[in-house]
Amino acid sequence: MKIYNSVKDLDATAVKAARQLLHHVPRLEVSSVRFGQESGHDYPIDGRIEFEHGDDTYALIIEVKSNGAPRSVRSAVYQLLGYLAHARQTGHGDSGPRSIPMLVSPYLSLESRSICMDHDVAYLDLVGNAHVAFDNVYIDRAVARRPKSESRALRSVFTPKAAAILRVLLRNRDRAWRVIDLAEAASASLGHVSNVRKALLEREWIEKRDDGIVLVRPDALLRTWRENYRQPAGHRMSRYTPFHGDPFNARLLGKLNPEPQRPRAIFASNSAAQWLAPFARGGTYGFYVDEPGARMLTKELKLTHAERGANVNLLIPTDESLFEDAVEPAPGVFCASPIVTYLELWNGRDRDREAADHLASKCFPWL
Repeated sequence: MKIYNSVKDLDATAVKAARQLLHHVPRLEVSSVRFGQESGHDYPIDGRIEFEHGDDTYALIIEVKSNGAPRSVRSAVYQLLGYLAHARQTGHGDSGPRSIPMLVSPYLSLESRSICMDHDVAYLDLVGNAHVAFDNVYIDRAVARRPKSESRALRSVFTPKAAAILRVLLRNRDRAWRVIDLAEAASASLGHVSNVRKALLEREWIEKRDDGIVLVRPDALLRTWRENYRQPAGHRMSRYTPFHGDPFNARLLGKLNPEPQRPRAIFASNSAAQWLAPFARGGTYGFYVDEPGARMLTKELKLTHAERGANVNLLIPTDESLFEDAVEPAPGVFCASPIVTYLELWNGRDRDREAADHLASKCFPWL
């Protein structure tokens, strides 16, 4: 995405883009284009385009935001509505052109666009998403791509360190968290929790209350996470075991463990889902392990190297919080958390995604 050298530069680009959007409407004639605070009366706005279409005259009232996050967009929407109310109160809107409020930003997410739609505010971003309706004109355009800066921003929200914080919030959806308590629960630094808190507030996924922050949009958080999920980093190993079904589980009875004092090994992915929300049994087993845990499984399951035909996948993750979040769906059976399991499955093959949907129906009915 282009970096704008000044607010004025962005305002001019935004107003120009809005004019180009109107250019596609047949029999529409632009009569004046202004940008900057002088384009409003006593109430500052960023741009104003007056045009004629049919027998009517219109004024596109433009507010420009360099940050298109939902929180910023909501503020801009209220500012636009405030301008229109002010114009009506002072008499400017009685005999003048019909006003159309529009928000323009470098990029508007689907959530940000929905805020505009909910308040009957037109929108345009410089990636290509647009919506404006007046008279018999209806423009609605959506593009799949998003700028690299937005992708980078989302990746920063879902780093392994941030993920531990998000999982704490998702596990305790109704609890209010102070920064220090959330940092302790997620084994994260105060600075990192503060950064994540700021990012979530911008997206309106959490809400500030007197007793702390509360997760109010768990569905939006998890849906966005699954679209931006990256598999845990670490050392992966493929092995073969001659055991299956009940004999396989019997050999692990009392051996699985998520605590650091003993070898750590917990079920992962489809293997975890079979305990959390059974769907379709597969022929491959998955585990998160540490090095002692890998040696334990090698011994108990008689694992051997397998170039082909592997039926056991082991991952020694660099992110040890995967063990800290482990759950025990049956006595002595430890699995990766439902959140981690859901993200893994949703990003798998078609059949895995079906298993993810089944898991969500059991564990995340709010999704």
